[in-house]
Amino acid sequence: MIDSPPDVTERAACIRVPETTYRAQESAAPVRVCVIDLGTNSFHAVIVDAHPNGSFQVVDRMKEMVRLGQHGLSAQTLPQDAMQRGLRALKRIHLLARGWDAREFLAFATSAIREATNGGAFIQRVREEIGLRIRPISGEQEADLIRQGVQRAVDLPDPALLVDIGGGSVEFIVVARGDNVFATSLKLGAARMTERFVSSDPLSADDHAALRAHIEEALAPVVAACREHGVSAVVGSSGTLKSLARVALEEQGGDHETVFQHSLATRAVQTALDWVLASTADERVAHPAIAPKRVDQIGAGAVLLNTLFDVLPTVESLQVSPNALREGMVVHFIETNYTRIQQIAPFRDPRRRSVHEIAYRFQWEERHAQHVAATATFLFDVCRPLYEGPATDAELLEYAALLHDVGYLLSHDQHHEHSGYLIRHADLQGFRREEIRMMSLVARYHRGAAPSADDPHFAALPAAQQRRVRQLAALLRIAEGLDRSHFQNVTALRVRLNGDALHLQVATKGDPQLEVWSGEEEGALFSSVFDRDIQVEPKAMNASVGGEPEPAMTHATPS
Repeated sequence: MIDSPPDVTERAACIRVPETTYRAQESAAPVRVCVIDLGTNSFHAVIVDAHPNGSFQVVDRMKEMVRLGQHGLSAQTLPQDAMQRGLRALKRIHLLARGWDAREFLAFATSAIREATNGGAFIQRVREEIGLRIRPISGEQEADLIRQGVQRAVDLPDPALLVDIGGGSVEFIVVARGDNVFATSLKLGAARMTERFVSSDPLSADDHAALRAHIEEALAPVVAACREHGVSAVVGSSGTLKSLARVALEEQGGDHETVFQHSLATRAVQTALDWVLASTADERVAHPAIAPKRVDQIGAGAVLLNTLFDVLPTVESLQVSPNALREGMVVHFIETNYTRIQQIAPFRDPRRRSVHEIAYRFQWEERHAQHVAATATFLFDVCRPLYEGPATDAELLEYAALLHDVGYLLSHDQHHEHSGYLIRHADLQGFRREEIRMMSLVARYHRGAAPSADDPHFAALPAAQQRRVRQLAALLRIAEGLDRSHFQNVTALRVRLNGDALHLQVATKGDPQLEVWSGEEEGALFSSVFDRDIQVEPKAMNASVGGEPEPAMTHATPS
């Protein structure tokens, strides 16, 4: 038996939620995202803060040269040692991103993985060992993402040819008036061409001729598109092309400047390309503009770029973009998640933010959930003298109320059970395990049978926590009953708690019959755990704010 509180508690509150009761008053917070480009040569990760205005800020970067396609491109298979390097690299990237508290991960696999017969097995291993989901993308998708990334950083000439030299493939995109007018992905990547055509150092005349003939034939549709649209400028991206441009810049004496600040004349670039093709591996290793791990493949990239300039004599300049596929992935993420980023931006507290992320992900009925949460926490405040747990449990009740109906995503009839399951497994951030367990159970028991030892999740709790779950679930049931219509009919409550009963007077926009009936009907668990009857009656409350009928707030008053 629960002892009567020393005083009678009476409060009134506006329950109507015109937009949202729970928006933080601070400035909008960004979403921290880790995007990973799983290339043939290297894995690139960039961690960014994506802002609701569509901008992003780089927090950290990480690059791992994994040589995923080494000795396996021609056989269309990923060697076991290459997969091990890839796994180790992804574990380090994942650790870094978690250290930065990244909340979203986006990993795209390109040429080597999408073409390999065991690419799916590698993707599955990453999922099982790291928990990271990898999405293979087509060459056309890759080209479009590269265009989005480059356009974010470079004021493109109009028209322009974008060239992204990867290890397995090269993406060619003709952009005119800001749009892709031609895009293709060709299997001309530096690693692939080196494996197939390069057997000498420096590059022999025979190897050079065979490689050039192959490239010229493959470039035919690119050349036709460039001529059709009058392309006179090339914009390049990714590591091989950046290294070639840096060699050209150093030849011009610009070694103290960044390659991204220049528009390089094609004649100057070709001079640098000639040096690369004539150099030995030792000479390339000694060159400050060439990363040691690109020394053996950069020649193939030089042949491709040189061939492109020769077959497109109208091209007069080369620009280099600091952005490439991974930045395009960020832009794509922001554009496809713009509404969600705006929705969760107001929440800086990681717990509240995480709850709302889950709510939006599981397609919550926002106004109903907020109305129920506002009512439930108000009832908690009134019944606090009887509650057998800490005052901080009001927060757990609020979050359980916000998520109590997310199970509708899976099923209507058993949605309360599904809600409990989803909350338990939704990777909520900032909560202790026992807090998540309590929230899941409170949401689970917002309807249906009362909590009992038949439920192993409930039975696993200590007795004190079981009492708290039962009491919180009882308050949530009443709050749910007072919005039984899901139309937020109840605009105000006046509640009086004494030694015998909880008296609720409700003001409504329309007929109060359903809410009065349902509020009392859902009070059985309350009567059981708090040893008080529950009475609900309609009551006119003559107060207004901004022309809308709302009651004035009053403090707890003794009888």
